[in-house]
Amino acid sequence: MSKTSIIIADDHKLIADMWGAVLTSGGNCNIKASVATCNDLKEKVSQYKPDIVLLDIVLADGSSLDCLEKLKELSPKTRYLIVSAYTDLPTIKKAFGIGADGYLTKTSSLKEITEAIEQVKSGKKYQCREVQELISSVFLEDKQSLEGNKKREELTKKEKEIAYLIYKGLSAKDIAAKLGVSSKTVDVHRHHIYQKLGLKKLSKLIWYVQENLHLFSEMSSKI
Repeated sequence: MSKTSIIIADDHKLIADMWGAVLTSGGNCNIKASVATCNDLKEKVSQYKPDIVLLDIVLADGSSLDCLEKLKELSPKTRYLIVSAYTDLPTIKKAFGIGADGYLTKTSSLKEITEAIEQVKSGKKYQCREVQELISSVFLEDKQSLEGNKKREELTKKEKEIAYLIYKGLSAKDIAAKLGVSSKTVDVHRHHIYQKLGLKKLSKLIWYVQENLHLFSEMSSKI
């Protein structure tokens, strides 16, 4: 069986070296390169076209999520496994939304890491236990909250656009640029969205849009 070719992207050399040592010790992985920046990552992915990239979100020159779509263009068959200290639902959802194949937290066990590599290499998605528990607990809480609040005002077309863009992971600044309005205007609309839906948390808004995508079909076809 051929070894799994891997590129490690982490701007902390000690952590990158540790990953390399752990993964090569089993004899099944071949570390092609270790990089600390998005620019170097794009170069090495284009050069080696590895099976898997172990990808920290924060690199020395920016967020790796911002270049993930480009990386997938450079090497369509490469699978991307996020390994991050971020454990919030919006970040996790954004990562999968733009093409990540798996998500591990930096507290994941070696067993989970090995399993994740095998799963994503075979074409499957992977979420570590901590992420699975987070999603389950948040969605259960959100569902109970929304079910207890049946009466909700209808959103305007602009509010639907902004709610959908928030769901897609865009920041207020990005939404403002996309819609040609000010960030302050986006904030005002967002406040009205939360009031009309009876929500207080971003995770609840994300759950609401996810569960009611049929109400946002016009937005998804335009955006």
